[in-house]
Amino acid sequence: MRWLLPELRPRVLAVLPALFPSTIIGVAKPLLRMHQDGRIALDLTLQHLVSRRNVERADVLVMCHTIEPQYGDILRWARERGRPLIYEIDDDLIDVPAHIQGLAYLREPRRRAQLIECIRQADVVRVYSPALQAKLSAYNPNVTLVSGPLDWNLMPAPAPRHDASSTVKIVYATSRLDDTVGTMLIAPLEEILSRHPNVELTIWGPRHAALAAHPNVRFLPLIRDYDRYFERFAREGFDIGLAPLPDDEFHRGKSNNKFREYASCGIAGVYSDMPVYNTSVVTEDTGLLVPNQAAAWVAAIDRLITDQQLRRSIGERARVYARAHFNQQVTDGEWLAAIAALASRPKPAATPAAAAAGLPAVDKAVGMARFAGRLGAKVIPVLREHGIATTLRRTGIHLIGFTRWLSWELHLWRLQQRVSAQRGRS
Repeated sequence: MRWLLPELRPRVLAVLPALFPSTIIGVAKPLLRMHQDGRIALDLTLQHLVSRRNVERADVLVMCHTIEPQYGDILRWARERGRPLIYEIDDDLIDVPAHIQGLAYLREPRRRAQLIECIRQADVVRVYSPALQAKLSAYNPNVTLVSGPLDWNLMPAPAPRHDASSTVKIVYATSRLDDTVGTMLIAPLEEILSRHPNVELTIWGPRHAALAAHPNVRFLPLIRDYDRYFERFAREGFDIGLAPLPDDEFHRGKSNNKFREYASCGIAGVYSDMPVYNTSVVTEDTGLLVPNQAAAWVAAIDRLITDQQLRRSIGERARVYARAHFNQQVTDGEWLAAIAALASRPKPAATPAAAAAGLPAVDKAVGMARFAGRLGAKVIPVLREHGIATTLRRTGIHLIGFTRWLSWELHLWRLQQRVSAQRGRS
């Protein structure tokens, strides 16, 4: 049954720390699709806008990524009212090494303690990495390995291809602007560029000075809006994609996002032979797995450049694999199964005030005011420690995310109005 009666739809409160790629791709978009399809009634919001009434009205609470310590009341309200919790995490946020740039805030004791509390309280913990599943199972026995999300509407079909005389287009893309991981590719790529004048290398996101002067290298700036980024990425017609990753505890907790992106675009990928990739990539079939040694990277890239048939066959098989394993039907089905199982559990009824009230405008106004106050209080300390460029960048990220959240709120409101009108006419 495609559409469920409104009173039968599980009420889902999805609380995001902000709108950035992992929260949008993994949580917001699947839940929005299910809301539009009439399978759940979704309240998608941000941490600073949540009230006790939001939690009491929900059948299932969804949280993801980081939880600011000042919003610990959300977990307490869920415990007090017996509301089940689904928590999604796509990175090892518990033990972030000191050398990883930009993530010092995750090592703060209060933040780490609250993250562990959330993992322990969750009725279901969703992860994308087998290694992270094993690690978090020490805190919670209900850790589920789920399929990575992929929005096929963002890419053309079929994927762009080149003829035999075309330049071979290689891409290395990452959202890490301070990209220490990518430095392992510098020496191999210098060797590849010297051997193959027909290669065009695109580095998307960071800028590596060692390669900047080469005429066959282009740098593209990071696009923070993931949909805009991937729509463009999928139409570039890349032939070979590079996905290096250190084989250590922290990086083993990451998702195989690069494999999903490259495979869905029919790109033959070269991947570090470590658990993030060797649990999904079959070498020689859907990609090439290599040890993190310069000579191994050179040999694998060189092979794909010179063997067009192998390059194309890997790209085609990878795309078929991605179609079967990473799609909206799989992603949404996993979400719906977890939500339905938890929503069917007996739970205490909401208080009369919470059950009767819609979300008051004053709740959101107060929440927005709190958010603006906290953001303003952070400006001076960040400015002193990191300078104006970093301060402006971080402020811009918050403002962009908040603007996108408002647009989604408008979208949800319009959809709810249309559903109400349809019910009124029935």
